[in-house]
Amino acid sequence: MDIKEIQNAFSKCEVFKGLDPALVGLLIMTGNPASYAEGESIYSKGDPAGGTFALVVSGKVSAIAQSGFAVNELGVGEIIGEVGTISQQGQRTITLKAMEPTRILKWNMEEIRERSPELLAKLKDLAWKRIKTCCE
Repeated sequence: MDIKEIQNAFSKCEVFKGLDPALVGLLIMTGNPASYAEGESIYSKGDPAGGTFALVVSGKVSAIAQSGFAVNELGVGEIIGEVGTISQQGQRTITLKAMEPTRILKWNMEEIRERSPELLAKLKDLAWKRIKTCCE
């Protein structure tokens, strides 16, 4: 993954705005990259979340409801996987598929908990907003 591409995704992400630049640099360096082909599942509903969440660095992701219909599209600079990671069941709550070739950076929530309670709080806020939006 290209560092400029990663920096661009971070600059678009509301969750990372206002964080200590040293923490952002550490996150950039410690993120685990993954790539997905068009149509490939990134997360499947019901799978163990494994405590991970990710940032979309390039491409587009579609959130697929049980009915098979796309209910949301997520792009560069958006966080994915945070809802399943904070849920008590620890499972993915929706299926996410790459709509085009997509690259993400993944982190483990436990590492974030130790390094930045502020970032953890922002991730939890995002998860609750998404839960509220989908259930209204």
